[in-house]
Amino acid sequence: MTIRVALCGNPNVGKTSLFNALTGMRQYVANWPGVTVEVKEGVRSWKDHHLIITDLPGMYGMLATSMDEKIARDFLLYNNPDVVVVVADALSLEQGLYLLLEVLELETKAILVINAIDEAKKKGLIVDKRELSKHLKVPVVLTSAITGEGVEELLDTIISTASSTQTKVIFNFSDEVERAIFQMQRFIEDFSRISTSRWFAIKYLEGDPEIVEKFSQRTSNLPIKAGSLKSEIARERYDHIQLIIKESIASASKELSLSEAIDHVLTHKFIGIPVFLALMYLALNFAFETVQPLSDLLESLFSHVVNSIRTNLGENLISSMLADGVVTGVGAVLTFVPNIFALFLLLGIMEDSGYLPRAAFVMDRIMYTLKLSGRSFMSFLLGFGCSVPAVLSTRGVSDPRERIISVLSVPFVSCSARLPVYLLIASIFFPENRGFVVFSVYLFSMIAAMVSSLILNRLIFKGQRGFFILELPRYRLPTIKNLAIYTWLRGKHFLVKAGTIIFVASLVLWALMYFPNPNDVSQSFAAQIGRSMSLILKPLNFDWRASTALFFGITAKEIIVSTFGMLFKTQEETLAKHLSQLFDPLTAYSFIIFVMAYIPCLATLASIRSEIGTKYVLITIFYSFFFAYAAALLVKLIGGVLL
Repeated sequence: MTIRVALCGNPNVGKTSLFNALTGMRQYVANWPGVTVEVKEGVRSWKDHHLIITDLPGMYGMLATSMDEKIARDFLLYNNPDVVVVVADALSLEQGLYLLLEVLELETKAILVINAIDEAKKKGLIVDKRELSKHLKVPVVLTSAITGEGVEELLDTIISTASSTQTKVIFNFSDEVERAIFQMQRFIEDFSRISTSRWFAIKYLEGDPEIVEKFSQRTSNLPIKAGSLKSEIARERYDHIQLIIKESIASASKELSLSEAIDHVLTHKFIGIPVFLALMYLALNFAFETVQPLSDLLESLFSHVVNSIRTNLGENLISSMLADGVVTGVGAVLTFVPNIFALFLLLGIMEDSGYLPRAAFVMDRIMYTLKLSGRSFMSFLLGFGCSVPAVLSTRGVSDPRERIISVLSVPFVSCSARLPVYLLIASIFFPENRGFVVFSVYLFSMIAAMVSSLILNRLIFKGQRGFFILELPRYRLPTIKNLAIYTWLRGKHFLVKAGTIIFVASLVLWALMYFPNPNDVSQSFAAQIGRSMSLILKPLNFDWRASTALFFGITAKEIIVSTFGMLFKTQEETLAKHLSQLFDPLTAYSFIIFVMAYIPCLATLASIRSEIGTKYVLITIFYSFFFAYAAALLVKLIGGVLL
């Protein structure tokens, strides 16, 4: 028997961890809302049954206020799963039960899972699942996605629930509300044969914009005003939940917890931001200094391979393609793999421990002045890894105006693909302060994203800021397994790019540099492209070689490093000598500021197109180019005055 299971719940309740435990998949478990935006699906065979389990994005309720909540709501509404598993947090049960009551209004078979039961036990919390089940009239399972407790019981319960005849569990509101629901339900059924007319009636009375519009388009003769019972319905649900909790859950200790004490410091309005900046600086310094010997080792390895190819094959087209195109091009990027993985490891620790959502909470005050919310800031933070998931995560932003501003500004946040360029330039021109220089570029990238938001808000999308609701997760000790998955999934993206996009781009780039004159790269097709670009970039003192690197860097930012390597047909040791002739320190710094801000890579442009349309891709290209140009020119002018 095949059973289709939908897994839903509030953000941060351990839903994705439970999904992994049920299916054996390795989806990374994020610690804030908006990360699980895409619907994920896994399968599990259990006692002669085939379970197809769908992990839905986090949702606080069925009144979809953001894109991720809408995705989850629509899945439950239109896909008709056999069993809906509602996951609630044992230490924060109220909101989870509220979601369960809304799911039950769909008249579907449901199971309540109370997760993190191990943490509840440590706090002396006693959950009476039989009492809960009696009140809610659905099976209740206590689980711990960390220890695996209750997972097998949940699999058994899914099968028994799917096989049962139980179909309707309805929460009865007060007589006044029930009369309104009945009246609206009859009205809906008169012109529409939908099986969930009660759910639609309740959502209309709650003022769900989508449902109200749906009915308003069909008739203007609606019997009751939309949203007229919104407060009453919510109050009655919460009153019922309080009664259930009172009879089913023993009280926990009222003493100030360690988590609350730490929060007083990390979310303090004056101390919070310096702490965030200090942690980011330490993370970047660690990624640069500590693992540098590994990068040096890789560089020596690739240099040895290049020499071996030239020695064994001689100087001809094949050896040039292998040595200059493949090994030098791809190797110049792979040299920085240890730095990239180290950075992701540190970011993973901050995220898995529960710190990054607190950073978003602290930054919400700054975002307020930009008419954005802390939810947008979380997309900006994801941009440190890669702009593509950062753009996709803006689906969690409820206000369309704020979402477009976030999509256009997120690419300014310095992604990991740009890090090799920073590391290369900082090592050559600022060897004594390379860690600080890289940190300063990351800091500038955050400022650039905020300035961009301010410009777009003031000049184009005039409006009010969106609201921000964030339930801070508990502090957790990061697990080695979770960190390994996080680091690997993020770093793998870098390796896959090196083996595909960068590999192909390096070969194309090599061909453009090799022909028509293999002995003089300055006469190559690539040089002609670079010279055309350099006419525009001349005020920044970027010559045709720097312009060539920037042009091909639009494909993927790592290509900039590859281009330099192939232009000078050398590894880093002598590349430093050539680049020192190309730039002075001030021009070198303005170059990495330009790289930080200019046109996003093709993958990011594709994600922007899929999210907000082709028009905004063109806006992004021109807007980011002129923004980068202005920023680099500003650095040159201010630096020229100060130095």
